[in-house]
Order: sequence, then structure tokens, then C-alpha cells
Amino acid sequence: MLLLSACSGNYSGGTATSGNNGGTDSGTPSKTVQEFFGKSAQTNLNNCRTCHVPGGVADTDEGKLFMLSSNPNEDYDNVYDSWIALDKGVETNKILTNPSDPAQHHSGGQPWPVGSQPYNALKVVLGCWENPDSCAALLASNVSTPTAPLALLGSARGGHAWFDFCEGKSDSTVLPADPRSLVQPGINANKAVYYNAFWKDCHREPEKVGEAAPAKTCGELRTLSAQGRTLIEGNGAIGAGWYFGGNGSKGNLTAAKYNTVWEKWGLPSRPDNFDQLVAERYGMGMGAARNPYPLPGEDPNKTNGGTGQLPTGLTQTHDAEGRWTGNIGTNCHVCHSGQVGTPADGPGLGALYGNSNSLSEFGQLDTDLGGSAVPGVPIPVPIIVGKTRGTNNALALQIITFLVAGDLRPLDPNFIGFTVFTPNGGSLDTPAWWNMGHRPTKFQDGFLAMDALRADFGFFLPGPGPDGFGWVKEHVRAGDTWLMSLKSPAFPGPINTALAEQGAVLFHSKNLWAEGLDNPSPKPEGGNGSCASCHGAYSPRYVNDSRYLDTPALEGVASYIVPRDLIATDKWRVDSDSEAAEQYGKEDFFAYPETINSDPNLDCSTQNRAEIRQGRAPGYLAPPLYGVWASGPYLHNGSVPNVMEILNPAERKSIWRRVSTPARFDQLGKVVMGYDTNFQRAYDKEKLGWKYDALACGAPGTTPYLDCDPANQDADPALGQMINILNSSNPFLWYLGLAPSTDQQLENRKIYNTHMYGQSNVGHTFTSVLNEQERKAILEYLKTL
Repeated sequence: MLLLSACSGNYSGGTATSGNNGGTDSGTPSKTVQEFFGKSAQTNLNNCRTCHVPGGVADTDEGKLFMLSSNPNEDYDNVYDSWIALDKGVETNKILTNPSDPAQHHSGGQPWPVGSQPYNALKVVLGCWENPDSCAALLASNVSTPTAPLALLGSARGGHAWFDFCEGKSDSTVLPADPRSLVQPGINANKAVYYNAFWKDCHREPEKVGEAAPAKTCGELRTLSAQGRTLIEGNGAIGAGWYFGGNGSKGNLTAAKYNTVWEKWGLPSRPDNFDQLVAERYGMGMGAARNPYPLPGEDPNKTNGGTGQLPTGLTQTHDAEGRWTGNIGTNCHVCHSGQVGTPADGPGLGALYGNSNSLSEFGQLDTDLGGSAVPGVPIPVPIIVGKTRGTNNALALQIITFLVAGDLRPLDPNFIGFTVFTPNGGSLDTPAWWNMGHRPTKFQDGFLAMDALRADFGFFLPGPGPDGFGWVKEHVRAGDTWLMSLKSPAFPGPINTALAEQGAVLFHSKNLWAEGLDNPSPKPEGGNGSCASCHGAYSPRYVNDSRYLDTPALEGVASYIVPRDLIATDKWRVDSDSEAAEQYGKEDFFAYPETINSDPNLDCSTQNRAEIRQGRAPGYLAPPLYGVWASGPYLHNGSVPNVMEILNPAERKSIWRRVSTPARFDQLGKVVMGYDTNFQRAYDKEKLGWKYDALACGAPGTTPYLDCDPANQDADPALGQMINILNSSNPFLWYLGLAPSTDQQLENRKIYNTHMYGQSNVGHTFTSVLNEQERKAILEYLKTL
């Protein structure tokens, strides 16, 4: 079948003749046709020119019969030649049918719907070529001026639309509706972008909730954001928050104890680069802003906090009078913030707040100090976070419900059964904060509504009960406002704009289930089958196309929970969010039980209960893709190191290890370094992700038959399968195992083994039907987001 495509197609066949320019023996007024072509049709060809040029993604054996050039002056001859090669005709010619008829499976979508100006204009031109005698009448009845298409490239870079709206406006300016609130049942029905999870207003009855309402003006937005920044950013600010202490003065450990941790590293003396080595060993970013603590012998109140520099995941506290305490608190950034390059690499780079910290090994700090960061724990209980450096299990639903909620239900056998036998969620990679303003639901599986703010402050909770819950209610709105203000950084390397534009067309228009592609995965129930169908629309050309979004305000909003068996990624996070977890979770303080309602559209508590889902299958939320280049590794469990391997599953490795920061020459073999965040040295600009080494079964750090099968690297070893079955039967077994006690054991935690429970790298195979050139184009486009 002959297929015309703005980015791909089949035009194999004969050789076109050229030079006619529309003139025939019967006397077609070729100059008039050319004038009409230049006035009414040629501008529309810029859409085709994105891909149908030499070197473009349509420059293939199949696409040779519709090719333009970079010179618009050649368009008339080139289109005429293509018309001849495609067997002439008018409404049956592929030049018209492929970009207008959805049945043609045009990879570039249907930019020229039947009856549109581009369609009608080219129909006149083809009519004149087909029947010169009728040309004068056709030209007389079809006078139209094309509209230049909107840009293919452009990005809000995440955040929330309110902050863009308020740029340069007065404090009294009233805010528009929250774009996320527009995502309601029925939104985008039959559109290219599909939604099946919807916004819930958890604060519609403020007297019940007892929390601050969202900002109504730009001034209120700025005030709340500034308050939230003080609380969450850290850096020793008065009022900075810390784990299990709110913003009190106690902290999780003292500077005196912190100053001795190098002794646990086996070093003979305190290294001169101690601060950097702390960040490396425990997997935290090192920010450029001052974040002080007192060195041995320093009085923090005589040295403005001290002359040491804490990594972003730690902050020094103050007492009620604003004096430095010398106590250090652990904050959100140990899991949620990391580092990409340095400020010298580009604006906004270096330590990045909320970029999904794939560096983290902060539980080792507890191990090295011989205690626990959790206040009130009388015996040393080091927190073992995840099975691999950079992952965590912060959403272990049973653990959260059991330990934090303050409602143990000890006499309820169903509750005991839930906590003991529901599967553990396994390893997780935290979603990026800068996408919060474009998500109506939160967490990997849409467990809670985005407006259910308290869950974001679960680890700030200064003890359960009214006092602790009251602290969360008092502070959570400000914290959430700052979080949703954050923007993703711009890609700091060069971008091939022409290739990125081709990627934009493919991303928004290519139906991955088109006839002939034989996609092995089942097709989602809605949308147009493109990447944008699940992940949202970003390009100005498509954001402003009513066939994609009901309103341009929905730019970048993603709210499709892909059924578990359709996305086919590691299932344990979804399965741990069982009906029992949902039912017990709905009464938890963090789930807004005040909103429980017989109307599922008003109930803001746990969102995956059967009565709330109303037939929607549990699954994983396709995230917005702002700053996706900076937020690897990928999938909900961080099992895929780069975006290229998301698009091409065949390239995924079973066992891999991200490269580490090189140690200083005099410290080689004496210290544990973290993952390398040097953009020039460690970032793979072609594949979009961090460089890594693939490991064979039996490589140091792996145990054959336990960690891998020597005979088949891709197969789960029999002993490992047995352990995985046990983990799937009890949420607590997954945590068993000793914390690393040697540097080598700590180094081994850098190995990502996809055979382990909760760490599979399968699924998201839709894109296996893309060819290499298409993948490169989409990757180049993703750099622009």
C-alpha cells in the first residue's frame, strides 16, 4: 500500500517525470495554477517539509515518491512529480488521502482533514493537473489564504501554569482556574490525548479539612510559595523542615556525631574533602547555596552556622529564638533531589530540587552512625532504603499504615492479614516534583488525588496525633505551592532542531498500532495511539489543536493510568496497592477521610478503590515528560538507565551498574564514591540517560544461580524466583538482610539486578515498532521539553 506521511510512508514505485509545471497540450493556464499554488497551498507544505526532505525520517525506500527539498521554490515541481508517480487522480491520490483520511495510518497524523483549507487548496491544484479544462472554474471558486502552522517546538518546562500567568502581573491579579481541575469525567472525549483519572477537590469543604485554601491571587501565590520554599528547601533556613520533626529544633543527629562519621569509613584522619565525600557516600547533591554546619570546635552562633557545607539532604536547625542549634535534620531531598552537572553546564543545573534522586544511599548514614534517624527509637535500627542505591520504598503501604497512621487496629484480623500478606511494592524511583503541576493524581499508580496534600508531608510529621496532624495541616499548602512552582532545567547540550521537529510530529501523531506495524502490545482504549496519547501534548502546534485537547490550558497534563497488564511493567507496586490497602488507607489521615462520599466524583480519599475506579483497571500513571532527559533512570522502579532503552526494549540489560564519580588519586580504594553526575563525562547525550556498565552473570558483586543464571542472562534464576515468591507473600520479608558493613558491600549496592523482586525491566514495549531514525528523532524532541 502506498502511504503518504509527514514523517513516514510507502512511496515505492516508478520514477516521476518533472518539468511540466502543470501545462498540457490542452492549454492549462500553468502560470495561474502556480500562482494559486504559491498563494494557497505552498505554506501548508511546510508541515510536510519537516520530515519529507533528504535526511529526514521520511527519506526511506518507502518514502521516495513524496519528497520535498529545503528550497520552497522547488515545491511546485516536486509535488507535481509526486502526483505523477502516485498515479495522478485527485481525491484518490495519496497526497490528499494520507494526511486527511485516518484509515491511511499516516504517521504524521491528519494535518489536512477533509474540507480544511490545506486539503481544499491542494485539491484545486490536483484538479487543475487532472482536468485542465475545468481549472479556471476551480480557481475561481476556491480562493483561500493558508494560515502558517504554529511552532512544533516549545515547552512550559513543568511547574504550574499559575506561575507563568503571574509573571509580570500585580499581586492583586486574580488567578485563572487550575488547569488540573479541568480534568473531569468526559474531558477530552474522543481526542488524541486520553484521560481516565480525574481531579478531585479535597478542599471543597474547608471547615472539615482545616487547611489553607489554594491561592486566589498572584500575591497569595507568591507568599505561599515563599513560605513553602523556606520549609522544604533547607539550607539552614529558620523554619526548615526535617524528618519526623516538622520544623522543630531537635534534628535527627548532632553536628558532633556527624563530624565523626569519617571514622566509620576506616580513614586515619578527617579528609580535607570531607563534605564532598559525605555527599558521594550517601548519595546527595551538593548545592551552591550556603548550607552550614559547625566543624569540630566551632560555635555555630559565632560562625553564622559554621564553616562546613552540608549536602542538600541535610539542614541545620534553629531554636525558638532563631539561634543555631548544632543539630542536623534529614529532609526531603535525600530521596527527591539529586544533581545533574554543575551550574557551569547551564542555567538551573547542579543540585536539582525534585528531579527524582537516583543517587540516594542515605540509609547508610544511619548504619555508619550506629543508630536511626527516627527520633524516639531506643535501639539502633538503621533504615535500609531499597535494594539498590538510588531506589527507595517510601510507598510501602503496609509500613506507612502500620507505623505512621497512628491507627493500628490491633484487634482486626483483616487488618493483620492485610499487613502480613499483601505484597511489598518493591523498589521505586520517585517522580519529579516539577511535574506535580501537570498531574491530577499522585504517586506511580494514582493512589491519591494531587490535591490530597498531606501525603507529601508524611515524613515531616512530628509525631502522630492531633499536634502532629495539626502541624501538617498548618504547613502543607505552603509546601505544596512551592513544590509545584519548580521548573525543569533546559537541556544544556546542542539540539538538532530539524530532527527535534520531526520527533515532535512523531511523538504527537504516529499511531504505534497502525496497520502493518504489528505492535505486540495491546492498544490503549483511548487516544490516537501516539506517545502524546498517554503522556500529554506539549508542542504548540498540537496543544492548540482542538483534536488533541479541549483547551490549550491542558498543555502537558498527563492523567492516563495505563492498565497493569497493558503497560506490562513490574507489577508489584500495583499489586501492593490492593483493595485491602485501599480500604484501610481511605481512613488514614493522609488520605483525607473527611471527604469520603457516596459520590465517587467527590470522594478524595484513596483513589484506586473499586467504587472509585468504577471499572478502570489498576495500573501505572503515565507521567508528564517535562525534563525527562534529566530524570533517569526510568520506569517506576528505575530499572532502565536511559530513554533510548525505553523506546527500544531489545537493548535493555539484565544487570547493569551506573558509573561512579572517579575518586581523587590519593583516595583510590579508600572511599566510596557516588554515581557520577558530571554532565560532560557521565551523561549519554545520544541515549538520554546516565552511562553505565553492563555486567555478565558472575561478575564481581553477583552470585550465579542466586542473582542470575549463567546459562541465560535474561532468565530469572530458580533460587531467585523462590525468594521473589516469598517476597510477594509478605511485605516485610523484602526488608530482611543486613545493612552493608563494608565498602565492598556498599559498592555492590550500585548494581541494578532486574531479576530481583520489584526490579524487573520488562514492559512498555509499545515503542518496539519504531525504527532507529524515528527513535533518534523522538529522543531529540524530548531534549526540548
